[in-house]
Amino acid sequence: MGNKYKYFVMLLVVSLVVLLLSGCSSEPKTETVVITDSNEVSSADQSSRPFQVQKIYRLPDRFANTGQLLGWSSADAVIASFGAMTILKRGTLERLTYPYEQSKAIPGIGNVTSNTILSPDGKYICEFSRSSSETTLKLISLQDGKEKEIDRISTRNDSYVQYVSWSANSSYIGYLVENPVDNGADSLYIYDIGAQTSGKYQLKGILKGDTLLSVNLANDGRSVLLQLFRAKQGQKKVLTMGKVSGKNIEFQYERQFGGDSVAWMNNDQFVFLGTDSSLYEYDQRNGELSVILEKVLDFEFSPDRKNIAYTVYDQNVTYVGKVQGRNIMYNEPVYRGILPTHMYWNPNNKSVLLQGQKQLDSSQTAPTDSPSKESLIIELK
Repeated sequence: MGNKYKYFVMLLVVSLVVLLLSGCSSEPKTETVVITDSNEVSSADQSSRPFQVQKIYRLPDRFANTGQLLGWSSADAVIASFGAMTILKRGTLERLTYPYEQSKAIPGIGNVTSNTILSPDGKYICEFSRSSSETTLKLISLQDGKEKEIDRISTRNDSYVQYVSWSANSSYIGYLVENPVDNGADSLYIYDIGAQTSGKYQLKGILKGDTLLSVNLANDGRSVLLQLFRAKQGQKKVLTMGKVSGKNIEFQYERQFGGDSVAWMNNDQFVFLGTDSSLYEYDQRNGELSVILEKVLDFEFSPDRKNIAYTVYDQNVTYVGKVQGRNIMYNEPVYRGILPTHMYWNPNNKSVLLQGQKQLDSSQTAPTDSPSKESLIIELK
């Protein structure tokens, strides 16, 4: 009898252990935070998730539908321009701080044009304005409003300044000067913020009929990514990588391109979208090309390059993932309801600003007075 009783007790204990283990191993529920009509939304319990949405803030409608968002000026403040719809018409620069309800004009800053680009660290804006004879580029401090002229380029020979951009570390400004009269005179100018000097470099790889689209500088100011339509390839969109060599930019890599976003991971590696919607990383040190994510529509890396926000085809969901080597891990949906056209990480890598077209389910009907766009901030733990 004693042996039978011991056997029964052991069987009961084993059954309880199996039951507990099966409960622990069940799949976690997928959860996407959907914003409500209130300005601030607290997320549900996500304690087991690698990314936890702490709060979501809806920005005022005028930031989404009237203003031109420029990005973050600090960890808890964003900047937009209002009224500057063309390069000739000037508008005001406003800052929206936590809890992102009421914006104020930035003191000491005059009216700006639509060609105003905020530095990634949020400390400066670069503005370029045109007259009938020249284009002027200025660097303006957001702290005290002090202005410094970077360059003044004559446009009497039909030269055209465009595609002004910052390096990710806010140390360099790049801008293209195109000359439609003399096709061989297309140049890239690189301004060094620290040294306060500008260099002019000839683009030897640009051929007659090519159309330049954008410039993206590496943090060392020596490597550059150019997007363009190649005439010899039937105006197909390509991405080229070049390096400063003397007074020239020598192109060393070229590939057909499938999107608009590119990003330097460091001075040697960059990421771009292929024509197959795959996210590729190229290493110029050894020529290796790796696929790090598939079916990507758009993406944006955090300033420290440790996180990525991205969207995929056929979904109106924004995902966040962790960058580990050449892999994207812990891909988590963080918001459903808009298709972002712009994504900005804040300087401390903890919040993502999204702006885009509001998407409705097939069963929903949009109110006639609803805004066409929406801007919101997703705060992560």
